[in-house]
Formats: sequence, structure tokens, C-alpha cells
Amino acid sequence: MNKDELSLYRKKIDKIDAKIIKLYEKRMDSVKKITEYKIKNNIPTFDNSREKEMLEKNLKKIKNNEYKKYYSFILNSFLKASRDMQDELKK
Repeated sequence: MNKDELSLYRKKIDKIDAKIIKLYEKRMDSVKKITEYKIKNNIPTFDNSREKEMLEKNLKKIKNNEYKKYYSFILNSFLKASRDMQDELKK
């Protein structure tokens, strides 16, 4: 790889990151709606079975096995951010 190729791949990553940011914001908007429902129905923030189900379901969608452990880290980070925001909204 030369310097021009490096620059090209970095630009690709920047474009992908911009898409991820938009999707992340949509995800967190949905988390807010879920939190409203949980508050009205006195449901706890953490749902271990739901989180396990999400991880298992989504890991099956990863075609490259090399990436699975990294995706697991990312999803767990998203879930923690979602829980943290729910806890703040519930105060």
C-alpha cells in the first residue's frame, strides 16, 4: 500500500463513519422511546435476556469470523451507552 492508497482508505472510513453516526443517532432516538415506555410501565433498564438475544442474532449476521469478537465489543459498547442514557432519563 502506498500513501495515496492509504489516503483513499482513510476517506472511505470517514464516509462509513458518517453513516454510522447517523444510524447511531437513530438508534439512540429509539432508545429514548423505549425508555419512555419503560418508565410508564415500571420496567427495569437492564434486560439480560434481550441483550444476549441481540448479540447472538447479530453475530450470526457477521460473515467474516475474524470480525465477530470485535463486533461483540462494539455491540456491548452500544448496549452500555443505551443503558447509561436510559438510567439518566429515568432520573
